[in-house]
Amino acid sequence: MKKIFISVFILLMSLYLVSCKKEVNYSEIYQNDIYYSLFVRSFADSDQDGIGDLKGVTNNLDYLEDLGVTGIWLLPIFKSPSYHGYDTTDYYQINEEYGTMDDLKELLAESKKRNIKVILDLVINHTSDTHPWYLDAINNKDSEYRDYYVWQNGQAYQSFPGGMVDLNLNSPKVLNEIYKIIDTYVDLGVDGFRLDAVGHFFEESGLSFAPAYNKIFMSKLNDYIEAKNKNLFLVGEVFINDYNIVKDYAISGNSYFNFYLQNELKNKVGSGSSQYLLSKNLERMYSEYYKVNNQYVDSPFLGNHDMDRVASMYNDFNRLKSAVGILMTLPGSPFIYYGDEIGLKGVRYEGAEINGKVVYDEYRRQPLLWGDDRTTKWLSNDGSNKNTKNIVEQQKDETSMFNHYKKLISLRKSLPSLMYGNEFASYENNTSQIQGYYRSINDSNFKETVLVINNLSDKTINLDLDFEVVYGSKELEAFGMVVFKLKEYKNMGGF
Repeated sequence: MKKIFISVFILLMSLYLVSCKKEVNYSEIYQNDIYYSLFVRSFADSDQDGIGDLKGVTNNLDYLEDLGVTGIWLLPIFKSPSYHGYDTTDYYQINEEYGTMDDLKELLAESKKRNIKVILDLVINHTSDTHPWYLDAINNKDSEYRDYYVWQNGQAYQSFPGGMVDLNLNSPKVLNEIYKIIDTYVDLGVDGFRLDAVGHFFEESGLSFAPAYNKIFMSKLNDYIEAKNKNLFLVGEVFINDYNIVKDYAISGNSYFNFYLQNELKNKVGSGSSQYLLSKNLERMYSEYYKVNNQYVDSPFLGNHDMDRVASMYNDFNRLKSAVGILMTLPGSPFIYYGDEIGLKGVRYEGAEINGKVVYDEYRRQPLLWGDDRTTKWLSNDGSNKNTKNIVEQQKDETSMFNHYKKLISLRKSLPSLMYGNEFASYENNTSQIQGYYRSINDSNFKETVLVINNLSDKTINLDLDFEVVYGSKELEAFGMVVFKLKEYKNMGGF
């Protein structure tokens, strides 16, 4: 009787321990997310004044949750005299056309309920020349703000034209102001920051010194935010296509947008040039990154607000869908520019007059097409999207770009090797038509490897591989993708 009791006790304890075993929450371990880059002015209008606002974002978090993204990058929302907001006049006030600080607090609170992170665009390379700091500096020779700016021959230095004057990032006072800004928004619940124009931070120092100063400064910022919260995400913009230059920035501990990758996909997938080099080039790139920092979190993307839209660059939607598939199966935290999920088009006009208005880059940031009164009206229609179906229409169409993105985001989130793995190796049998690569995760909690194969040709290809298919088909359609799960973890060579 005693033996029976002991056996039953052991069985019950075993069941208890199994039931109590905590599942691994990778989002608490890794900084990998899927971000949606959002221009508030163009996203969604909540009060019918024609201009997008923060409440419009909050009201449509269900849309973003349905799409599957886990993070939002808000392009500049601070007070500014321009439509784009990259010339700040007050870091502590929200652009009144977008709403109030209370609206931001509501957005942050509602986003957290959906496990969607929010990062802010932080423009600290320069301010507007109408910022009170600058106005005091030029109107008062004894101003405490003289040291806030960079001066050359009595003139304020400008990395960018159009009323933007460079801050003196060598000044301890300026650094403390930046820390104060970071503190303010982190305390509100912001999950990180996108740093604009990192490559220009110390431009006035000259080409031989600026990169080193940039990296040191970014390391300081990274140390500061990590001390506040190790889960805060900091991603920098260094607009350079050479990964051998950008890899050195990885030493700072931050993430950086991958302009080299963006260019590779545009050329090799979008244009079809030298396709056979794609996977090998990416393997070399990741190898270099991981040599510097084997925990590096990359930030890949297809397009952003400073480029013509990807739907305008690629033209062929089958090639574009192929590029989206590759983006969603690469290491890091991919960024999706708002509207790309429906194939929104838009290009830069060099001072052209459209509907009575002289425009430049506005149409790269034009209104998202909802198909109802959420669509903003701040910018008139230029005709570029006459054949682009709106969100309401695309949500109902299983073959739409929207549902293509949604399926691929779901795929990424379902496989730890894709979502969190930082191992990458080129497939051995690549050709100009077939480009494949292995993706792995190997940590104390999980080991998994998948093989991703992309058909970059306009013909169907049959694959004779004995692996489990988790996405797509072995009968690989033109510009299609198939993902296989390997039976066991495959060692990628220890990047």
